[in-house]
Amino acid sequence: MYKIVITDYEKQVGKSADADIRKKFQAMATYNESLKGLTFPTADPFTNSDNKNMTLVNMIKEDDVLGSISIPKIKEELPIYLGATEEHLSKGVGQIGGTSFPIGGPDTHTVLAGHRGYHGAKMFRHLDQLENGDKFYIHILGKELTYEVTGREIIYPSQVEKLAIVKGKDKATLLTCEPYTSSKYRLLIYGERVNEEISQNDTQAHTESIKKLKQSQIHDFIKTIGFTMIGLFVIFIGLLGLLRKKK
Repeated sequence: MYKIVITDYEKQVGKSADADIRKKFQAMATYNESLKGLTFPTADPFTNSDNKNMTLVNMIKEDDVLGSISIPKIKEELPIYLGATEEHLSKGVGQIGGTSFPIGGPDTHTVLAGHRGYHGAKMFRHLDQLENGDKFYIHILGKELTYEVTGREIIYPSQVEKLAIVKGKDKATLLTCEPYTSSKYRLLIYGERVNEEISQNDTQAHTESIKKLKQSQIHDFIKTIGFTMIGLFVIFIGLLGLLRKKK
């Protein structure tokens, strides 16, 4: 079900004009800018039934899919909705009202809430398996943002100050109930944006290593063929000598 929703969203983005995408991005960026002076976000998503952004961006309908999040470590890929309402949390992950839109940038902190399982769907069930160094990916408006897990914390639902923006940081926090089957506490998995230049270097290094491996395999293959041909030639000469002796 989630995959269909995400695929439909990606198709819509692919069909959108560049100008429309830029307008949406700018609207989100303007909203994020307005959050910088706030002490901390709104309320806990699991105890506040009307958890919406303080100012909804006109271009984005409340039920529209904002993007998606993929967490390879726990094999989850879920759609992201605007606002962590109960309806949205039943369908995927919700961006908590009063936190940044997940478009990245300095002085931003997006907080994405998900159930610890819902009617058989795992969702954030295994979020506690994430460790420092693990990565998760946010896909929005045709872009992929990479975040690396930097820590975790278990808090009370009232400790919303933990979701505040940190000056100069590009953060994304994943939030769910703790422990499993209980809503007494909240588990926070903190992530920070991985430098894009480093990511590109890592990708280039990975590509170069693959090229070198392939070149080495080709070289070994050529050597093997060469030695085989030499061996066959020696055998052929030997057999030819035996035939001459018999004559």
